[in-house]
Amino acid sequence: MNRKVLLIGATGITLALGLVGCSSSKKTASTTPSSAPPAAASAAASSAAPAPSSAAASVPAASSAAASSAAPAPSSAASGPTIASQLILGAPPEFQTRVDGIAGLAKNYGVTFKSFKPLDEAGPVTIAALKNGQVDAADIFSTDPSIAANNFVVLADPKSNFAAQNILPLVNKAKATDGVKSTLNAISAKLTTSGVTALLVQVITNKQDPDAVAKSWLTSQGLDTKGTAASGSKLVVGSANFPENVLLAEIYAEALKDQGATISTKLNIGSREKYLPGLEDGSIDVLPEYNGGLLQFVDKTATAVSPTDVFSALQTALPSSLIVLPQSAAQDSDAIVVTKATAAKYNLTSIADLAKPAS
Repeated sequence: MNRKVLLIGATGITLALGLVGCSSSKKTASTTPSSAPPAAASAAASSAAPAPSSAAASVPAASSAAASSAAPAPSSAASGPTIASQLILGAPPEFQTRVDGIAGLAKNYGVTFKSFKPLDEAGPVTIAALKNGQVDAADIFSTDPSIAANNFVVLADPKSNFAAQNILPLVNKAKATDGVKSTLNAISAKLTTSGVTALLVQVITNKQDPDAVAKSWLTSQGLDTKGTAASGSKLVVGSANFPENVLLAEIYAEALKDQGATISTKLNIGSREKYLPGLEDGSIDVLPEYNGGLLQFVDKTATAVSPTDVFSALQTALPSSLIVLPQSAAQDSDAIVVTKATAAKYNLTSIADLAKPAS
């Protein structure tokens, strides 16, 4: 997923950092498992993007160096400092090189932040950093219940900097049997944005076990019937290191088990530069993905924005060993988010407001 939201905190720190305008297909600094609910998740997230739990994350030397050595992005202000130039942005490491990341904000809105802080994949580390004032704005997933729980403000994206982020299965082509595809397609047909948001309240807010939540959802949707559609398949289901992706991976895994597949899981692997090679070499077979973020990662020149156009472009952009199955209606987009206090202080309602002159 590259699916997320920018959060802006009330506190600003005087760290000067050049922003990197790189393409979305760049391989980002790897992340360590977040302290997300699943047992496999580690308590600390790497310096990658936002992760839902721990209040602090260690930043790998490579990510730290990338942030500190980044070249300054052009300012949109005709003269004088902008609001963004006084604020620190927190996001996954890959945000520095994604087309819709630092480069996209500069290109589409003329927004250049004072500095960039690599965090987890929109997880607990990112939420804590925004709440505690370690960053002033953050890239968070739009379905994250932490937004409402903390009265964060999502800044509007009128220029569609962030493309469609429909949830869909990414599968190693060698393991995509008819039975595996039909089982995963049945899940995608039932997923909705509001439904995913409700499930995340159970996992993130109520601290319920993701596997238990996954089983309950499958039962509620009539997808827990025992069958043999995937019988004979031996699959490794993986996930990125944030709660929503872990939950979706558990849903895939349990449904495939119900259809006779032999399943093992590798959860909280990290970001795309870590798990995509695993999908290509067959050490991972299935993983929940987000169409827009995946497209921008594998195609640096991608410009598609709508769900239909993104999905179409993705068919030809993926490595030949991988396929994506039909996308669900559920979306979890990236968003720029700030605290209520920061929004009030600078009168922020849109990402474009960040390019206005600082008072």
